Formats: sequence, structure tokens, C-alpha cells
Amino acid sequence: MARRGRVPLSRLRAVCFDLFGTLVEEFRHDAWDRWYRETAAALGVDEAAFREGWRATSIDRQTGRLGDIEGNLRVICDRAEVRPSAESLRRALGIRRRFYEDAWRTVPGAAETLRGVRDRGLRSAVVSMCAPDTPPLFRASELAALVDVEVFSCQVGLRKPDLAIYRLACERLGVPPRHCLYAGDGSYGELSGARAVGMRAVLVRDPAEPAGRYHRPEEEAWDGPSVGSLPEVLGLLDAG
Repeated sequence: MARRGRVPLSRLRAVCFDLFGTLVEEFRHDAWDRWYRETAAALGVDEAAFREGWRATSIDRQTGRLGDIEGNLRVICDRAEVRPSAESLRRALGIRRRFYEDAWRTVPGAAETLRGVRDRGLRSAVVSMCAPDTPPLFRASELAALVDVEVFSCQVGLRKPDLAIYRLACERLGVPPRHCLYAGDGSYGELSGARAVGMRAVLVRDPAEPAGRYHRPEEEAWDGPSVGSLPEVLGLLDAG
């Protein structure tokens, strides 16, 4: 029996999905290291200084305060007292574009899961902590047409696990938080944030995943429900 005030999974009206690590693969550490190295070299910035500059600007980048990626790179260069040429910036932006395009891999079963949510009469949202070059990639993918609502941190100025980002997703869905399921890989304390706002939350993680392969910022220790693959979310909805 469901706890008082808790909506059974079978009676939910919407599912909110994280993007990186859930609908598309999370970035691998080796790919990040290569990007840091190549971008720092292109800009003429010491690699350690570039890494620190990227980390230090993460909140402003993820909330859209720095504009586009070029603006972010300029800020890092300014702090490192480096004045890159127009050609250096062009080369660095090309490296970034290839990095994202090469790393963008839809998780097996993602499209089928989104279709399954829609076939069950539920609405869906993607809620992503991301840099400004993520929304165009998502909108060019097959997933965009299968999602009803997009909430990208770099566009709405909110970060996980701030409860406001989940409330905004629910407002756009037209569904109260208690009628939503949130599915994600646990970065940025996202599952605890979803649960705190009243959503049901589930960790999506392959138990056979090699430790340390993927870049998962601010990963939380989750003590709630979990599934081993994205399509298993549909089984939860059916069994709830």
C-alpha cells in the first residue's frame, strides 16, 4: 500500500528524465582529459590553469551567465592573463564541438522508453544541468520530438538540486510534483532534490558499469529505488 499522500507509480502523470548519463551517455573521463589538454594548447593556456578556470566558472556556465562557450573561454583566458588570437579561439571552439559531437551517444532504449511513456498517456520532460552548447545538440537528436518539455539549466538559470528547477519542469508539464517520476544517474544530487520537492525518484545505473569510467559531478549516495537500465523505468510504471 502506498504511504499516505504518495501517488502509486501506476497513477503518475509524467516522467522527468535527466539527460547526460540517463538519455545519452555520460562523458568519459579520458575524453574530458583529452579535451582539457587540446583546448588549453589551442588557447595557449597552461593546462592546470585551464582546468581550474573551467571548474571555477561551472556555476556561471551552467546557469547561462557567461553567454556561449566562446564567452566562457574568454573569461578563463582573461583570468590566466592570456590573449588568444581569433584563430586560437576558432580552433578551440572546433575542438569543443567535435568533443561534444563525438561523445553524444543515445543510451540503448532511450527512444523506445520515451515512446513507451507517451504510449501510456504520460507526459515527459528532460531536466538537464548543462553548458550552452547542449540544447542545440539535443534538439537535433531523435529524442527531442519524443519529449514534451525541456528544462536546460543554462537557459533557465537554475541548477540541480535547487527545488525550483523541478518545480519549473512540473509547471511546464502542467503536473504537480507528487504526480511525477524523476529518473537520473545521480549527478548533482538530482535524485535527492527531486524527492525533496515531492517527486518519486529512481536511480538509473547499469550495475556492470566499470567504476570511474564516467564523469559524474557531485554524485550523490542514493538510498532509494534503482533500475539497471532505462527501459526498466517502463516496468516500474506498469508494476506500480
